Amino acid sequence: MSLIRTLRALFSDRLSVIERLGAEIPRIGRADFGRLSVVLVNVPELVPEVLIERAEDFVKGPVLRVISRPVFGDGLLTSEGELHRQRRRLVAPALAHQRMVHYAEVMEQHTSALADSWRDGNSLDIVEAMMGLTLGIVCRTLFDVDVPGEAADIGHDIMTAQSYAMRQIRVPFRLPQGKARAALGRLNDRIYGIIRERRASGGDRGDLLSMLLLARDEETGMQMDDVAVRDEAMTLFLAGHETTALATGYSWYLLAQHPEYFERLRAEGLPFALQIMKESLRLFPPAYAIARTAVRDTAIGGFPIREGDLVFIAQWLLHRDPRYFEEPMRFDPDRFLPEREAQIPRYAYLPFGGGRRICIGNHFALTEGQIILNTIAQRFRMEPASRRPLRFEPLITLRPRGGIPVRLHENK
Repeated sequence: MSLIRTLRALFSDRLSVIERLGAEIPRIGRADFGRLSVVLVNVPELVPEVLIERAEDFVKGPVLRVISRPVFGDGLLTSEGELHRQRRRLVAPALAHQRMVHYAEVMEQHTSALADSWRDGNSLDIVEAMMGLTLGIVCRTLFDVDVPGEAADIGHDIMTAQSYAMRQIRVPFRLPQGKARAALGRLNDRIYGIIRERRASGGDRGDLLSMLLLARDEETGMQMDDVAVRDEAMTLFLAGHETTALATGYSWYLLAQHPEYFERLRAEGLPFALQIMKESLRLFPPAYAIARTAVRDTAIGGFPIREGDLVFIAQWLLHRDPRYFEEPMRFDPDRFLPEREAQIPRYAYLPFGGGRRICIGNHFALTEGQIILNTIAQRFRMEPASRRPLRFEPLITLRPRGGIPVRLHENK
């Protein structure tokens, strides 16, 4: 079996493969898939060896390093080594805490506008609704674009290009590239046009793009050129759009099944909303596995790793492991009361990754999720609109197959 066919077989049913490996490997172990050797790291204490102590022995896995590169270029998700360290220093100020007050205002405004458009008794796919909401928020906070049509066009083209990349590895034949190439072309034209306009006008418009254009590395004095800004903008778009939409969508799914927690959300507001977000990210982590490819022979916890091995750290397993979470399949937002959260073993909970490459937008995402949940809960509650069991489509992120249908009920 060729390597590409092996990857297709592995990624076509990723969750089942991860669960099977987890059942067979309590700590660390190897499984061979044709020419590809996969090593699962299944205990928190070994995670920092992969992500921190021996990070130079690994690069990103093939999905992000190869498959997604046409979309993300050399952004933070895909870059390696010194380039990644330089880019992280340049991007970090755009997500600094002092900017969050403005971003939070945008989040609340867009969420309130969405709730205004809803009606009592309506049914909808809450994941699709959250995708539209976070799309509008990220277009405004990233590009200062607030025109619904333009925001929708940008989001549609990004999703078309990214979905093509993922489908290509999951099918045994080469897919036509026309729609994907056209979408990526339109996307690049639009983003480079925004960058050129912004450079010509100068100044800080309070959005993430302004910060990227103004950023200067304190160590080297370098600034990002248009290609680098484009790559980081695309990366921030995904980090600020799809992952938060999924986390809030799964939160509403859980709240629809647990009305007692919904009432607590209405009463307790933002602090409890944060607990709900964190517990949702535990049960249904949008980033459900971390993959690294070994670039040289090394060892993790004394276990030999060969050059070319694909090393998996699966949040899907660690977050649901009874060794670290009592009754792991039970939805319990109080796990994330400060005193209980402090007892969770380090690296047993990794919704935003860990180590040097921990998601730079984690504070943005949690703030956005809190505001969305709290704002909508004051207006509407939800109940399941289907008895269909939740099924998953594990691509780069963990999407629910067929969405999550709910029925809206306006709070009286």
